[in-house]
Amino acid sequence: MGDVLMIRIWKLAVGVIIGAASVAAQSVGDEVRYQCFCFGQEWVKATIERVDGSKVRVRFGNMDDQVVTLPINSPKLRLGAAARNPLETVAPDHMQRAFMDEARPRFIKAVEIFAPGYDSQYQGGGAVPDSAIWTKSMADLAELDGLCRGRYRGLSDYRGPGYIREGSVDYRFAVWCEIAANRVAVERTARVNVVKTLVNLGYTDENLNFGFNEPDNPVRWETQQLIWERDKWRKEKLAWLRPKFAVYKVDVPSDATSAAEARADQLKTIVMRDAPNRSYKQPPYHDAAVESVVKAQFAKEYPGVQVLHIGLDYKTWVQRKSLSYVASDDLFRYYKVSYNSYKRGTALLKIPGRPFCQMQDFVVGRGAKGVVPAGVGGSGTFMRCD
Repeated sequence: MGDVLMIRIWKLAVGVIIGAASVAAQSVGDEVRYQCFCFGQEWVKATIERVDGSKVRVRFGNMDDQVVTLPINSPKLRLGAAARNPLETVAPDHMQRAFMDEARPRFIKAVEIFAPGYDSQYQGGGAVPDSAIWTKSMADLAELDGLCRGRYRGLSDYRGPGYIREGSVDYRFAVWCEIAANRVAVERTARVNVVKTLVNLGYTDENLNFGFNEPDNPVRWETQQLIWERDKWRKEKLAWLRPKFAVYKVDVPSDATSAAEARADQLKTIVMRDAPNRSYKQPPYHDAAVESVVKAQFAKEYPGVQVLHIGLDYKTWVQRKSLSYVASDDLFRYYKVSYNSYKRGTALLKIPGRPFCQMQDFVVGRGAKGVVPAGVGGSGTFMRCD
């Protein structure tokens, strides 16, 4: 038992001595490597500023925040021989070195702009089609193609540790030459990808979000058309998109509406699942004049509609005051005071071409010309028709 205890103590002491020796081996001013994923690299050169027990403070840049204190045995530090520049570990060949010095600074921006158009695994972009930088970058790729076909024929990727990074085209010099050689096709793909981010479907996504996020999943009218009148909706949407894509000299992509259609299918599933569990709650009040105006407006909005139930939330007209600025002087600002009266309610509708029934809201106002619809319909919460 005593021998076992002595062995454990001896091992612990050796560990402490080795750790202390490692710290002692490092001095202020020593060059190390720090893993920071910055400056376009995983490992960067750093310098020890202070040794404090089992910790070291290393600086990897000139800014105030480009300094870090770490344990001497941190996996984010490389010391001694391991701290050598990766270029010394895997040295670039003569052609790669020449390309790094001559071509990389000149062409990296152009390559990064079009890299996603060559392969979607690469990050990049950052330019609008036909902008000055876009046009210049295409000219740069043409020049790069000449170099790749000339004195840099056979150029390969530089694979020094820490230089080739996932998602980055930097140092993949053979890929650079491929992008330059296929720049016309690459530009066409990149153009479409960029324009997709510049041209959206208008309010379609917002309307879909409304259906997913609001209680009881009310479905706005455009979304109802997307779900139950898909072909008509798509035809109208594509006609709306064509001139917007044409501005960038691009045809509307065949998948322009695919994402919206997929989300609409998901919303439809929710609606069809939950509608049978909901029923209309009759509001407490009626107003024949108001209800007549609202029914006429619903008939105008939705030809063939049946209004099964209707009612109002307020028995009397609610008055709302609004102010309009007129003028001001040294003492006062003057406003015109206007008074508006309104009533709010709901109706249960059966609309042709829709499953179940749907409850829709309405608001009417009262003015000099009598009752007028201020907001009728627009979205419906699906439910049973009883």
